[in-house]
Amino acid sequence: MTSQENQSTTSTPHPAPPSSDSVLPSSPTPPKLGPSTAEDLAPLNPRLAALATKRTTLTQTLEDLITHRASLIARTTLPSGLSMPAEWSEEERERQALSSANAVIKEHIGLLHRYNEIKDIGQGLMGLLADQRGVRVSEVMEDFGVGGKD
Repeated sequence: MTSQENQSTTSTPHPAPPSSDSVLPSSPTPPKLGPSTAEDLAPLNPRLAALATKRTTLTQTLEDLITHRASLIARTTLPSGLSMPAEWSEEERERQALSSANAVIKEHIGLLHRYNEIKDIGQGLMGLLADQRGVRVSEVMEDFGVGGKD
């Protein structure tokens, strides 16, 4: 190979033909005009303004709830009435607070069941009295000072 042939093959590289795998330039993005945040767009779009306001309100509510939760956990006591040990981790305190809350809820549900059973028995007895007297149950309830919503 002569030096002239060698020079012609190395000096002018031929561009590769375009393939379907090559990255094509995308269309140019339009320049941003005007405001860029939801608060700035509020005058332009009332729905966006309402959503921005709602988001701000929800964020504040969430922060308030987190603070309130932390204060409730700090005030929670053990079932014995003693305060929680200082060496407990935050996770242990949260678990104990949840356990105490669940115990109170179960107790209240049990008391509601008991109340409803007693109320049903009382209504049954008033129904028997009404039948025996030949009057309406509402009249017997009035005689005992029990209202319709009691």
